[in-house]
Amino acid sequence: MSIRQTFTFLLTAPVALLLNSLEASAQEADQHTNWPMSAAVQTEAGQQIPAGAYGVAYIDAPRVATLLQLRGVTGRGTAFLKSDDSHDCLSVPIRFVAGDFGGEGISTNETLPIRLILRSQRVAGALASGDDVVSDMYRISAQLNDPEADIIIQTGLSESHGFVLNPGNSIVADIFGATTSRTACSELRGQGS
Repeated sequence: MSIRQTFTFLLTAPVALLLNSLEASAQEADQHTNWPMSAAVQTEAGQQIPAGAYGVAYIDAPRVATLLQLRGVTGRGTAFLKSDDSHDCLSVPIRFVAGDFGGEGISTNETLPIRLILRSQRVAGALASGDDVVSDMYRISAQLNDPEADIIIQTGLSESHGFVLNPGNSIVADIFGATTSRTACSELRGQGS
């Protein structure tokens, strides 16, 4: 093998390994399309996914900043998605940003935790695949019993907020894909939501 061929091989090998890794992650995400809906589940750490939902997203310590009438919220959290067999869940780190015109003055501080219930397979599938979830592409509701909602705002936001759920912990995840992991889940007997 010549020096040029060796150099070319050394440059292309990491790219090939990366592409194989991304393909394997995509195939794993594609396996999560038939999540059971009949029962609520709880992760080993205590997060609950209600019956009728594909997952939940938690942003525990978001920050809010206001500039006159503009208000922005940002934070990091985790989305927990039901697996196809309810014996484990997929854990996806997410970055969160939201905004509306509810500002008053100029300030920045920590705000209440945000919890979103992911009621559509399309939303859960997007997060599992590493795709952004933009609120204006889905039906958002603050009513827990809204049968048409893709995402239910349970706490921390109002329906006036536009938001983005971005899988991953950094900009590197935008390029190479979010790192997902599995966490043990168990069915909650006798609880609907």
